[in-house]
Amino acid sequence: MKENPSMIITGTSKGIGRGIAQYFLSKGYTVFGCSRSASTLEEPEYFHSQVDITDYKQVRTWISSIRKVSPSIDVLICNAGIAPASTLLTMMSGDLVEKVMSTNIGGTYYVCQEVAKQMVRQRSGRIITISSMAVGLHLEGTSAYAASKSAVVEMTKILAKELAPFNITCNTLAPSMMMTDAVEVLGDEIISHALNKLTIKRKLTIDEICNVLSFFIAPQSACITGQVIHMGLVN
Repeated sequence: MKENPSMIITGTSKGIGRGIAQYFLSKGYTVFGCSRSASTLEEPEYFHSQVDITDYKQVRTWISSIRKVSPSIDVLICNAGIAPASTLLTMMSGDLVEKVMSTNIGGTYYVCQEVAKQMVRQRSGRIITISSMAVGLHLEGTSAYAASKSAVVEMTKILAKELAPFNITCNTLAPSMMMTDAVEVLGDEIISHALNKLTIKRKLTIDEICNVLSFFIAPQSACITGQVIHMGLVN
Protein backbone atom coordinates (compact mmCIF):
# COMPACT_ATOMS: atom_id res chain seq x y z
CA MET A 1 0.00 0.00 0.00
CA LYS A 2 1.27 3.48 -0.85
CA GLU A 3 2.02 5.95 1.91
CA ASN A 4 -1.03 7.98 2.99
CA PRO A 5 -3.57 6.43 0.57
CA SER A 6 -6.86 8.24 0.10
CA MET A 7 -10.33 6.81 -0.32
CA ILE A 8 -13.75 8.23 -1.12
CA ILE A 9 -16.82 6.40 0.21
CA THR A 10 -20.42 7.44 -0.36
CA GLY A 11 -23.13 6.78 2.20
CA THR A 12 -20.96 6.79 5.32
CA SER A 13 -23.31 8.20 7.97
CA LYS A 14 -24.47 4.73 9.06
CA GLY A 15 -24.69 1.06 8.17
CA ILE A 16 -22.24 -0.66 5.86
CA GLY A 17 -20.75 2.61 4.64
CA ARG A 18 -19.84 3.71 8.15
CA GLY A 19 -18.35 0.29 8.88
CA ILE A 20 -16.26 0.40 5.70
CA ALA A 21 -14.98 3.86 6.62
CA GLN A 22 -13.98 2.73 10.12
CA TYR A 23 -12.22 -0.34 8.76
CA PHE A 24 -10.06 1.50 6.25
CA LEU A 25 -9.32 4.32 8.67
CA SER A 26 -7.83 1.63 10.91
CA LYS A 27 -5.66 0.53 7.97
CA GLY A 28 -4.10 3.96 7.52
CA TYR A 29 -6.32 5.48 4.85
CA THR A 30 -7.48 9.06 4.69
CA VAL A 31 -11.21 8.74 4.09
CA PHE A 32 -13.53 11.30 2.52
CA GLY A 33 -17.13 10.33 3.17
CA CYS A 34 -20.51 11.75 2.32
CA SER A 35 -24.19 11.34 3.00
CA ARG A 36 -27.25 13.54 3.01
CA SER A 37 -27.03 13.80 6.78
CA ALA A 38 -24.27 14.71 9.20
CA SER A 39 -21.95 12.04 10.57
CA THR A 40 -21.02 11.25 14.16
CA LEU A 41 -17.83 9.48 13.05
CA GLU A 42 -14.94 11.43 14.49
CA GLU A 43 -11.47 10.35 13.40
CA PRO A 44 -8.43 12.53 12.58
CA GLU A 45 -8.27 11.24 8.99
CA TYR A 46 -12.00 11.18 8.30
CA PHE A 47 -13.58 14.11 6.47
CA HIS A 48 -17.35 14.19 6.07
CA SER A 49 -19.47 16.25 3.71
CA GLN A 50 -23.24 16.47 3.39
CA VAL A 51 -23.91 15.80 -0.28
CA ASP A 52 -26.97 14.79 -2.27
CA ILE A 53 -25.36 12.56 -4.89
CA THR A 54 -28.42 12.86 -7.14
CA ASP A 55 -27.41 16.50 -7.68
CA TYR A 56 -24.54 16.56 -10.18
CA LYS A 57 -23.46 20.08 -9.19
CA GLN A 58 -23.13 19.03 -5.54
CA VAL A 59 -21.09 15.98 -6.53
CA ARG A 60 -18.79 18.04 -8.74
CA THR A 61 -18.24 20.62 -6.00
CA TRP A 62 -17.53 17.90 -3.42
CA ILE A 63 -14.98 16.04 -5.53
CA SER A 64 -13.35 19.33 -6.51
CA SER A 65 -12.93 20.22 -2.83
CA ILE A 66 -11.27 16.85 -2.19
CA ARG A 67 -8.84 17.34 -5.07
CA LYS A 68 -7.71 20.62 -3.50
CA VAL A 69 -6.54 18.89 -0.32
CA SER A 70 -5.58 15.42 -1.57
CA PRO A 71 -2.85 14.93 -4.19
CA SER A 72 -4.52 11.74 -5.41
CA ILE A 73 -7.71 9.73 -5.14
CA ASP A 74 -6.67 6.11 -4.87
CA VAL A 75 -9.96 4.33 -4.19
CA LEU A 76 -13.65 5.05 -4.71
CA ILE A 77 -16.31 2.92 -3.04
CA CYS A 78 -19.83 3.76 -4.24
CA ASN A 79 -21.90 2.51 -1.34
CA ALA A 80 -24.76 5.03 -1.08
CA GLY A 81 -28.18 3.71 -1.96
CA ILE A 82 -31.79 3.53 -0.85
CA ALA A 83 -33.95 0.41 -0.67
CA PRO A 84 -37.66 1.04 -0.04
CA ALA A 85 -39.71 -2.15 -0.17
CA SER A 86 -43.12 -2.33 -1.83
CA THR A 87 -44.82 -4.75 -4.19
CA LEU A 88 -46.01 -3.67 -7.63
CA LEU A 89 -49.66 -3.50 -6.57
CA THR A 90 -48.91 -1.46 -3.46
CA MET A 91 -46.21 0.37 -5.32
CA MET A 92 -44.46 3.36 -3.91
CA SER A 93 -45.21 6.70 -5.50
CA GLY A 94 -43.66 7.67 -8.80
CA ASP A 95 -41.52 10.21 -7.00
CA LEU A 96 -40.05 7.51 -4.77
CA VAL A 97 -39.34 5.18 -7.71
CA GLU A 98 -37.52 8.06 -9.37
CA LYS A 99 -35.57 8.68 -6.16
CA VAL A 100 -34.43 5.04 -6.06
CA MET A 101 -33.18 5.23 -9.63
CA SER A 102 -31.61 8.67 -9.33
CA THR A 103 -29.77 7.70 -6.14
CA ASN A 104 -28.69 4.15 -6.90
CA ILE A 105 -27.93 4.63 -10.61
CA GLY A 106 -27.60 8.35 -11.27
CA GLY A 107 -25.76 9.17 -8.06
CA THR A 108 -23.33 6.30 -8.54
CA TYR A 109 -22.68 7.42 -12.12
CA TYR A 110 -22.08 11.06 -11.16
CA VAL A 111 -19.56 10.17 -8.46
CA CYS A 112 -17.75 7.69 -10.71
CA GLN A 113 -17.61 10.28 -13.48
CA GLU A 114 -16.05 13.01 -11.34
CA VAL A 115 -13.61 10.73 -9.51
CA ALA A 116 -12.58 9.03 -12.76
CA LYS A 117 -11.43 12.38 -14.14
CA GLN A 118 -8.81 12.60 -11.38
CA MET A 119 -7.87 8.93 -11.65
CA VAL A 120 -7.31 9.36 -15.40
CA ARG A 121 -4.96 12.28 -14.69
CA GLN A 122 -2.94 10.20 -12.24
CA ARG A 123 -3.31 7.09 -14.44
CA SER A 124 -4.29 4.80 -11.59
CA GLY A 125 -7.20 4.02 -9.33
CA ARG A 126 -9.69 1.52 -7.99
CA ILE A 127 -13.44 1.95 -8.35
CA ILE A 128 -15.76 -0.40 -6.47
CA THR A 129 -19.54 -0.25 -6.70
CA ILE A 130 -21.87 -1.96 -4.26
CA SER A 131 -24.71 -4.06 -5.66
CA SER A 132 -26.89 -6.44 -3.66
CA MET A 133 -28.10 -9.99 -3.28
CA ALA A 134 -31.50 -8.54 -4.26
CA VAL A 135 -30.45 -8.79 -7.92
CA GLY A 136 -30.60 -12.59 -7.84
CA LEU A 137 -32.91 -13.10 -4.90
CA HIS A 138 -36.14 -12.06 -6.67
CA LEU A 139 -37.70 -11.22 -3.33
CA GLU A 140 -41.19 -9.74 -3.42
CA GLY A 141 -41.22 -6.00 -2.83
CA THR A 142 -37.75 -5.26 -4.19
CA SER A 143 -38.42 -4.77 -7.91
CA ALA A 144 -37.29 -1.13 -8.13
CA TYR A 145 -34.29 -1.66 -5.86
CA ALA A 146 -33.16 -4.85 -7.59
CA ALA A 147 -33.52 -3.23 -11.01
CA SER A 148 -31.36 -0.30 -9.92
CA LYS A 149 -28.66 -2.54 -8.48
CA SER A 150 -28.65 -4.70 -11.61
CA ALA A 151 -28.02 -1.53 -13.60
CA VAL A 152 -25.07 -0.71 -11.34
CA VAL A 153 -23.49 -4.07 -12.17
CA GLU A 154 -23.74 -3.52 -15.92
CA MET A 155 -22.60 0.08 -15.66
CA THR A 156 -19.50 -0.99 -13.73
CA LYS A 157 -18.57 -3.59 -16.34
CA ILE A 158 -18.71 -0.94 -19.07
CA LEU A 159 -16.70 1.53 -16.99
CA ALA A 160 -14.10 -1.21 -16.54
CA LYS A 161 -13.60 -1.28 -20.31
CA GLU A 162 -13.58 2.49 -20.69
CA LEU A 163 -11.07 3.09 -17.90
CA ALA A 164 -8.73 0.11 -18.35
CA PRO A 165 -6.30 2.08 -20.57
CA PHE A 166 -5.64 4.37 -17.60
CA ASN A 167 -4.78 1.59 -15.13
CA ILE A 168 -8.13 2.00 -13.37
CA THR A 169 -10.01 -1.11 -12.31
CA CYS A 170 -13.78 -1.20 -11.78
CA ASN A 171 -15.44 -4.04 -9.88
CA THR A 172 -18.65 -4.74 -8.00
CA LEU A 173 -19.28 -6.30 -4.61
CA ALA A 174 -22.72 -7.81 -4.06
CA PRO A 175 -23.00 -8.57 -0.33
CA SER A 176 -25.78 -10.71 1.04
CA MET A 177 -27.12 -9.45 4.35
CA MET A 178 -25.53 -7.56 7.20
CA MET A 179 -27.57 -6.42 10.18
CA THR A 180 -28.07 -2.68 9.74
CA ASP A 181 -30.93 -0.31 10.55
CA ALA A 182 -32.24 -0.73 7.00
CA VAL A 183 -32.31 -4.52 7.37
CA GLU A 184 -33.78 -4.59 10.87
CA VAL A 185 -36.92 -2.76 9.76
CA LEU A 186 -37.72 -5.63 7.38
CA GLY A 187 -38.71 -7.81 10.32
CA ASP A 188 -37.71 -11.33 11.35
CA GLU A 189 -39.95 -13.13 8.85
CA ILE A 190 -38.55 -11.41 5.76
CA ILE A 191 -34.97 -11.63 7.05
CA SER A 192 -35.34 -15.36 7.72
CA HIS A 193 -36.92 -15.90 4.28
CA ALA A 194 -34.04 -14.08 2.57
CA LEU A 195 -31.35 -15.93 4.52
CA ASN A 196 -32.92 -19.28 3.65
CA LYS A 197 -32.42 -18.49 -0.04
CA LEU A 198 -28.66 -18.13 0.45
CA THR A 199 -26.06 -20.87 0.26
CA ILE A 200 -24.37 -19.45 3.36
CA LYS A 201 -27.39 -18.87 5.56
CA ARG A 202 -26.17 -16.22 7.94
CA LYS A 203 -25.55 -12.50 8.14
CA LEU A 204 -22.22 -11.04 7.05
CA THR A 205 -19.78 -9.15 9.23
CA ILE A 206 -18.20 -5.87 8.21
CA ASP A 207 -14.76 -7.51 8.30
CA GLU A 208 -15.91 -10.07 5.72
CA ILE A 209 -17.17 -7.32 3.44
CA CYS A 210 -13.98 -5.31 3.83
CA ASN A 211 -11.86 -8.38 3.13
CA VAL A 212 -13.32 -8.54 -0.39
CA LEU A 213 -12.93 -4.79 -0.83
CA SER A 214 -9.28 -5.14 0.20
CA PHE A 215 -8.84 -7.83 -2.46
CA PHE A 216 -10.15 -5.49 -5.16
CA ILE A 217 -7.92 -2.67 -3.89
CA ALA A 218 -4.68 -4.65 -3.54
CA PRO A 219 -1.83 -3.86 -5.97
CA GLN A 220 -1.79 -7.56 -6.87
CA SER A 221 -5.37 -7.17 -8.22
CA ALA A 222 -4.35 -4.85 -11.07
CA CYS A 223 -5.76 -7.32 -13.63
CA ILE A 224 -9.04 -7.89 -11.79
CA THR A 225 -11.64 -5.67 -13.45
CA GLY A 226 -15.25 -5.89 -14.59
CA GLN A 227 -15.92 -8.58 -12.00
CA VAL A 228 -18.75 -9.15 -9.54
CA ILE A 229 -18.23 -11.02 -6.28
CA HIS A 230 -21.42 -12.31 -4.69
CA MET A 231 -21.17 -12.94 -0.96
CA GLY A 232 -23.35 -15.67 0.44
CA LEU A 233 -24.46 -16.88 -3.03
CA VAL A 234 -28.15 -16.76 -3.84
CA ASN A 235 -29.53 -20.24 -4.60
